[in-house]
Amino acid sequence: MDKLFAKLKSQQYKIPFLSAMIIGLLTHMVMIVNKYPNVDSMTNFYFDQNMVTSGRWFLICACGISSFYDLNFVNGLLAIFFLAICAVYVTRFFKVEKVSSLILIPAVMVTFPAVAATMSYMYTVDGYMLGLLMAILAAYVTKKYKFGFIAGGVLLAFSMGTYQAYLAFTILMVIFDLLIGIAENEKIKDLWNRGWKYLVMGVMGGTLYYVILKICLLLEHKELDTYQGINEMGKFSLATFPTMIKDVYFDFAAFASKGRIFVNNPLSMVVMCVLIAGIIISVCTVVARYESYKKWYNWLLMLAFLIMLPIGCNIILLMSSQAEYHLLMRMQWELFIVAGVVICEKAISCLEELKEKMQIAKIVTVVVVAVICYNFFLADNIAYFNLNEKYEKTYAYCVRLLDRIEQTEGYYQGIPICMVGVVSEDSYPTTDITSKVTARMRGTDGDFLLYRGEQYEEYMKHYLGATLNILTGDDVIDMYYSEDYQIMTSFPDKDSIKIVNGIMYIKLE
Repeated sequence: MDKLFAKLKSQQYKIPFLSAMIIGLLTHMVMIVNKYPNVDSMTNFYFDQNMVTSGRWFLICACGISSFYDLNFVNGLLAIFFLAICAVYVTRFFKVEKVSSLILIPAVMVTFPAVAATMSYMYTVDGYMLGLLMAILAAYVTKKYKFGFIAGGVLLAFSMGTYQAYLAFTILMVIFDLLIGIAENEKIKDLWNRGWKYLVMGVMGGTLYYVILKICLLLEHKELDTYQGINEMGKFSLATFPTMIKDVYFDFAAFASKGRIFVNNPLSMVVMCVLIAGIIISVCTVVARYESYKKWYNWLLMLAFLIMLPIGCNIILLMSSQAEYHLLMRMQWELFIVAGVVICEKAISCLEELKEKMQIAKIVTVVVVAVICYNFFLADNIAYFNLNEKYEKTYAYCVRLLDRIEQTEGYYQGIPICMVGVVSEDSYPTTDITSKVTARMRGTDGDFLLYRGEQYEEYMKHYLGATLNILTGDDVIDMYYSEDYQIMTSFPDKDSIKIVNGIMYIKLE
């Protein structure tokens, strides 16, 4: 036990943990101490997280630690805590030693906009960050211990059972580790042994995940949902494989160039160009120092793993061709900056004898990555600003709507209500001033929180204290195609609400 505490007190553990906790709280505290819901929050004020039909059979346990209520303070603190542990084991995985890197890598990990996007789903963020931690630990234990691939496979299975997208995080950690090993001219035997362990871990994890999923579906008498094409998971077709590979590379290139996460203003363009140039120089420095270029197979291996990077990054597109890749599923992209910091550190270490010149290189690296993190920090808080705007605008809108509902002649408590929930852009033009930043940040974008009748019902119940009897399903379809609905005008027009055959029709679109 004393050895354990001594280990935890060492700077390799203490610095990244504290860096992640402090910077994480500074970045996301406004979201943690305020109640800024997003669209999906409306139907998740209390939810047991039984998402087995979406393939997330462990999410109920991962989120159960904090209860099943949408507790922004508790869930947010747990999420930052799990992220801090993630940062520790990412730095240990890549054997980071320098204090500057031990601070910068956690800073990248906690400020990356995918974290803010996940934070907008506060009711499940703690479970997701625990899933991310297990994905990282899967790679870490596989690398560190002789038979670690067994525990790594189990951890990977439970990570996928929490959120399948974090499989890509594990894959990218593995690929970057092997690429760095090649650059440092590791023996081919050592690379092969480690690569084989990673492969076995991945196969074991994927197989165990799928077996447990099938058992859970059988026990609960359920089938996989069609959402994101999850019901296609595990199915493979040679006929569609070339198209899927093309989509993988196209999405990778599109997000890297137009994703508006790494580059969203002129300053970010400059610092990213400087970072990329620094990474290229650092790779060349390490390769030259270790003379790995002299072995022909190193060139082939490096090329092979570079080709595999987009595939690993977008592995979900190979698991389900119908998947829509949004920002919550792109947490692995932060590893490109993390790996850049790692290789820059190794290049500086290679040339320690040139202290003065290397000091300048170190300062440039710190400044560039710090500016990138600050840009992420701003993007995160702009997203939270918009979440607050969305809540306030939705609140004002619902107050007006509820007043009109209650003032409509013939209204009584419990009257069946049919509505189509898309807010009319003609009546309420877009007022979002953050779209240039938040357009790709899933969960934080847009003008209003509500677009379905059941969401209005939950919003008014929890924020306005009004209980409405909102109809769903076939009743809404019948209303939508009825002649009475077609001749109605959109809210807030006078004839946007009327009672037809004992049912209140509300036209919002």
